[in-house]
Amino acid sequence: MRTRTLPTTTSLALAAVLVLSACGSEDDPEPAAATDLVSAERCQANRDAGPITYLSSFDLGGSVAILNVLAAEELGYFDDLCLDVELQPSAENNAQLLSAGTAQIAGMGSASDVMTAIANGARITGVATYGAVGQVALMTRAGEITSLDQLAGRTLGYKIVMPAQVRAMLESEGVDLGELDLVSVGFDPTILPNGDVDALTGYKDNEPGVLDRSGHDVDVWSPTDYGVEGTFSVVATNTDWAVEHPTAVEDFLRASFQAYSWIEEDEAHLDEAIGWAEDRATSGFDATNQRARWVAGAQLIEDNLLEGHGLGYQTPELWAPEAELISRYGIVDDEVDPAAALTTEYLDAIYDGDQLVWPPAAGN
Repeated sequence: MRTRTLPTTTSLALAAVLVLSACGSEDDPEPAAATDLVSAERCQANRDAGPITYLSSFDLGGSVAILNVLAAEELGYFDDLCLDVELQPSAENNAQLLSAGTAQIAGMGSASDVMTAIANGARITGVATYGAVGQVALMTRAGEITSLDQLAGRTLGYKIVMPAQVRAMLESEGVDLGELDLVSVGFDPTILPNGDVDALTGYKDNEPGVLDRSGHDVDVWSPTDYGVEGTFSVVATNTDWAVEHPTAVEDFLRASFQAYSWIEEDEAHLDEAIGWAEDRATSGFDATNQRARWVAGAQLIEDNLLEGHGLGYQTPELWAPEAELISRYGIVDDEVDPAAALTTEYLDAIYDGDQLVWPPAAGN
């Protein structure tokens, strides 16, 4: 964390007078004033971006890129940086809403989701990747399956679409998907221990822990262990809006990452953040599971940070394995160029090496 010496009250007052004298006019009688964290110029640039709708990738809860954004809002970090952010829980159509300009920033499940949307014509850009490792996994009842090829002839449940990473893992072990009974299922993981399916896709930070705390033992098969790489919790923006308002993108990420660090520095902070999520939940909220989800997700992130970089950093090389998978399995018609789907310019502006610059440097 960076620190700086704040001006005295007298100098702040004088600076405010000078700013108003220099910037005030009949057309703009009340220009943005400097805050303790940003200059008047940067504050005005962020205000010019207008209201920012952030669509989460799922309901409000303990997921990274959701809970820390909520915390940034509650802690006043966005206000301190002159950003008008509204967090809206979402799970579907984020890319379409983002591309249409209905939202300005959104959480996406993975790099695959961003690149697939771009291949289908969406005007969006990936600006940060929290998890530099795949999060999808396959679960089976404990001890029942000792090698993946034993799944032949059994029922495998998946959510919405069969994850390409799981498919690649199975094929790497000689499993013919044509020999599996593939069924689309809901979000209740107890269908696995109840015997409705023999294998179930899920997320490493969620279903395995939920089942374990319910007294059900499962084996978790991770594509990463079979050389199939991936990502999770990607942040994307409307491309044109981001180009027009770069400081708003930078400071949205900056505040979100600072809130992430705030949650991580003290268990009491995590509990407080979970409480905020619970207060805003519109349906059943299991605080124990949501807290555990944050802990598991944050551990995955910490264990897989890109060397020399901080939270959220991404590279075309990181996204390349998923680009190959979505092309291999016909999810997109043509090959996708990861370098054209993401940018690091906003991340580069808020980091000094692997250290987040907080607060923004004086004068910026």
